[in-house]
Amino acid sequence: MRNIFTRAIAICCGSLLIGLGLNGFIAPYHLLDGGLIGFGLIVYYMIGLPIGVSILLLNIPVFIYAFFRYRHHFFYGSAGLLVSFFITEKLAVVNGSLEVPLLFSSIIGGTLVGMGIGLMLRYQISSDGLDLIALIISSKWQVNVAAVIFLLDSLIMLTGLPIVGFTAFCYSMIVILMSSLMIMLFNSRKWMP
Repeated sequence: MRNIFTRAIAICCGSLLIGLGLNGFIAPYHLLDGGLIGFGLIVYYMIGLPIGVSILLLNIPVFIYAFFRYRHHFFYGSAGLLVSFFITEKLAVVNGSLEVPLLFSSIIGGTLVGMGIGLMLRYQISSDGLDLIALIISSKWQVNVAAVIFLLDSLIMLTGLPIVGFTAFCYSMIVILMSSLMIMLFNSRKWMP
């Protein structure tokens, strides 16, 4: 019972950090993040579909796959995804209301999102289908989950380059660098319980 309660707290706190990072610091400057969150931001910038809805729709195929192949990751992952979706949508009201310089916004946004994702991954919870894929790869081949996420995020960033432009792309690299550092810190063996 304690394990379920701990994971529920991790899901809520992680989702709050992700939603605040996306809506308060990343989306207002048309920055990108990695993972399917990054693809969700690309969809948001292109057609205006709300960030949370975009992320949820893009994640459905991955979670369907996880349901049939990796059920132990599916339950908490889908809970993480749904709570993150809900909180991200509720925090959409802060989009554009915080006036922070672009450099600091990319640092703070990446740090918050990375802390949220890292907190959830620490308890084997995924809020993003690409994180779930990275978690599966990491457990299968004993590779650091943060390194896998950084590689996949970089590929998504290249996809978003034509949409956000070179300046936003450069600041977006700071976002994923900070995010990856936080994920790595939160999942370091030194800090594991």
